[in-house]
Amino acid sequence: MERSQETQPRDLRHEPGENQNHEILRCHWHPGVETSLSCGSCGKAMCTQCLVQAPVGIKCRECGKAAPMPTFDVTRVYYARAVGAALACAIGGGLIWVLANMILRGIPFLPSLVAIGIGYAAGELISLAVNRKRGKGLAWIAGTSVVVAFVISAPSLAYGLNIWALLFVGIGVYTAVQRVR
Repeated sequence: MERSQETQPRDLRHEPGENQNHEILRCHWHPGVETSLSCGSCGKAMCTQCLVQAPVGIKCRECGKAAPMPTFDVTRVYYARAVGAALACAIGGGLIWVLANMILRGIPFLPSLVAIGIGYAAGELISLAVNRKRGKGLAWIAGTSVVVAFVISAPSLAYGLNIWALLFVGIGVYTAVQRVR
């Protein structure tokens, strides 16, 4: 069966020498490079080295810059709040730890369990103080608050600086860091 002329598929490729209707542009950042690509936002010509793949198409370097997520955009004000919350937690946690050491003096590792609670409380209080923001700086502040609480309580340790105390301080620091990292 023969197909009629209208139903046969057309070859959409351009033959050499045919007049092609696309414009050859020069890359905005590399003027020596010819391109036919342009930014979907501003329209600047760009080469394949300069394009940024975005969820809505290709963008130039300037339009395709990723803005930091608001959760990880921590300003100085938030750091100041975090330090204030960390100091309060370190002093309060250290005093609670001293109290636990005095009450539970006869049991070798039980007072050290307080470190995990202090770590959780420090991480959560700092997270609340900074409006649930996250970042490495906040993690350092939270971890340091647990260590400061330990330093405050260290003179009251019944068995001195033992492996249980250090182990639980490490777990407390880890807990605090995970709340704000």
